Amino acid sequence: MSTDYHWNSRIEYLKESRGSMWNDDYLEFLVERVWKIDRPVSVVDYGCGLGFMGAILLPILPEGSTYTGIDKGGGLIEEARSLFEDSPWEATFIQADLEDYEPRADYDLAVCQCVLQHIPHAGIILDKMKRSVVPGGRVVCIELSRDVGNAAIYLDGLDYAGLNVLGAAQKLRSRDLERSGKDFCIGVKMPVYMQQAGLEQIGARMNDRVTFVNPHGEQEEYRRNLNSFLADYSTVMEMTEDRRSDVVRHLVERGLSEEEAVIVFECERSMAEYLREHQDKISIVDAGCLFISYGIRPAL
Repeated sequence: MSTDYHWNSRIEYLKESRGSMWNDDYLEFLVERVWKIDRPVSVVDYGCGLGFMGAILLPILPEGSTYTGIDKGGGLIEEARSLFEDSPWEATFIQADLEDYEPRADYDLAVCQCVLQHIPHAGIILDKMKRSVVPGGRVVCIELSRDVGNAAIYLDGLDYAGLNVLGAAQKLRSRDLERSGKDFCIGVKMPVYMQQAGLEQIGARMNDRVTFVNPHGEQEEYRRNLNSFLADYSTVMEMTEDRRSDVVRHLVERGLSEEEAVIVFECERSMAEYLREHQDKISIVDAGCLFISYGIRPAL
């Protein structure tokens, strides 16, 4: 098993964050009413991680559908296999680097979730997804746009908007794209990328999931939702005053001015302090803003 792959060490984070991304009834609505899948299909999942997409798709898809997950991480693949070992569904897993994987048109549906934003020049992977499906097959990309997501959070009692981080964060993501080719705002752009890739009948939706971290509700649900939120903000939670110089220097190296870097640090430090102080009683509303883009591979 390869142990040096970054996501092999983030299994607990993936369990916390991926497990609360969807309202099951909305995914069922997409399958039945939007994509109108009424016969068994073969699914390939690019960057499958722990196999969560397969676990929520297969019970909704017509009986006889199959699932294949592809991921670079050996630890992730092992976890995914264990998830399905006692299930009634047919699931296969392939350990492979997506950038090296050679697709064949063996599938009816190619999906990915929160993967392309982490891959430089993601259009290469989108083209592979297209080539993975038969003519008339569907490609579905589920991706975040962090500029949108960062503005769709409400932390009760904290003047998040007043911290004034969004402008600097947008510039930081733009510089990251220029430097590394990774686009953390790819979600909102996916329909255009699909058009450029030659897909047809392109459509886009947004996931309707909104997480309400409610300290006055059922405590197990409160703790689960809070842990999921904190998992997504684990880097923020590490912000303390003694890290100021290192964080500011790192942000400047990524393309911000020193003034902008200080703004970002102060925002994240203030947010971390507030969360640490109030995490047993804080109310949070978090709209994930997952963009769901889909298109059809044209007939030959």
